[in-house]
Amino acid sequence: MIVRTDAVVLKSMRFRDTSKIVTFYTRRFGKVAAVAKGARETKSKFGAALEPMTEVHLVLYKKAQRDLQLVSQCDIVKPFKNIHAGMERMQTALSVLELLHQLTHDEEENPAVYALLTETLEAIDQADRNFQNYLYAFELRFSALFGFRPVFEHCFVCGRGVADENPRIMFRIDRGGLLCSRCADRRIGDRWAGISTSIGSPTARILQRLLTARLDSLSALAYGGPVWNEVDETLRSYLRYHFEGWRPLKSAEVFRAMTADGH
Repeated sequence: MIVRTDAVVLKSMRFRDTSKIVTFYTRRFGKVAAVAKGARETKSKFGAALEPMTEVHLVLYKKAQRDLQLVSQCDIVKPFKNIHAGMERMQTALSVLELLHQLTHDEEENPAVYALLTETLEAIDQADRNFQNYLYAFELRFSALFGFRPVFEHCFVCGRGVADENPRIMFRIDRGGLLCSRCADRRIGDRWAGISTSIGSPTARILQRLLTARLDSLSALAYGGPVWNEVDETLRSYLRYHFEGWRPLKSAEVFRAMTADGH
């Protein structure tokens, strides 16, 4: 069956002498792997359309129960030229793609995830600084789409506002919520205290903004090294707990080292 869909190229690898195996995240079918025959030939009809971090219009010969589909046609919709031209943008975008590839299953349609992916790539492409914000925002919003939306404004037990009540606030990783000092004191030593962590009030405010602010505003969001480290560690712990398939991102490790040097 011939099918058509918009897609983002997640990764591409050599296959035999002249072809490639390409993994796409598609609007209609979720994550799909397909063979692009002749893609490595000098005069390939695919050109640059199979490069990662490219949005394309994809035509597939698709067969149910087949692990690898067959690419018939692939045309560029958005090349995201700025991403491909800048190292920090590229590292951020590659981290987003790697996380998506890691945490999604094959052929599970999710238009909301596709929209988040393309909006994030567009924002990275247009940003001029603070690129790490887009990876963190993607991690938070991706979690929310799968039912793990964290809350950083009030205590998840009693509902009190907590963002400014203390320099340090307890964040319960398994519930994705903050605890006010009163509720935290009542729960010290109980059976789930080991999956809580302490974060600073500035970190809570930054995390809330990364979760809820317009993506195109995040380039202006700047914060110092200690907060950056805490945001990074909190999100890694959160993803590790809630997503069984999560592993440290190779792309993010390179990006993390680069960003740390900048702080």
